Amino acid sequence: MFRPLALTSSAAVCLLCSACGGGDDNDSPIEPLQDTRSSVTGTHPVTMTMFSPVTSDAMNPVQSQPILSLTAEPGVSDRLRVSLAPFECTLTATMTGAATFALNQGSCSLIIPPQDMKFGCSITLVITEGTGGRDTPHAKVGMTFNADYRKMCADDDAPFVTPVSVTLVGS
Repeated sequence: MFRPLALTSSAAVCLLCSACGGGDDNDSPIEPLQDTRSSVTGTHPVTMTMFSPVTSDAMNPVQSQPILSLTAEPGVSDRLRVSLAPFECTLTATMTGAATFALNQGSCSLIIPPQDMKFGCSITLVITEGTGGRDTPHAKVGMTFNADYRKMCADDDAPFVTPVSVTLVGS
């Protein structure tokens, strides 16, 4: 008596599942992500502001106007290579929206040669997090990030290290 009831119940459950579309793997296909990197790629002159809570002053390690360059990384539809002249950088970013990106961890270094009777120095920014992009299609590209600033000069016994917040505004 229980066997026919169990078979009938199983058939009813199968019919119910097929009516609801259960198990149908051919629903709508997943669309691939669009490559929106062209909305931010290019060479962008920027004004750089660096602030350290330790020194309570704005710091400016470069005398010339920095250039932010963003290029599409081949083979990855959401990855950018980031450079910030005159620094030498090993930075990438990942697109997070149509014209926004998240900066990945990396570093930028700058060698300051000796001049005016001063010793040469090296500056390294170890980037921990950051974001960038443009707010509107006609706005200039900018970027903000947090980093550990490390400055070591030839006559120093130890490097000067401080956390910094850096803002790059398109100019």
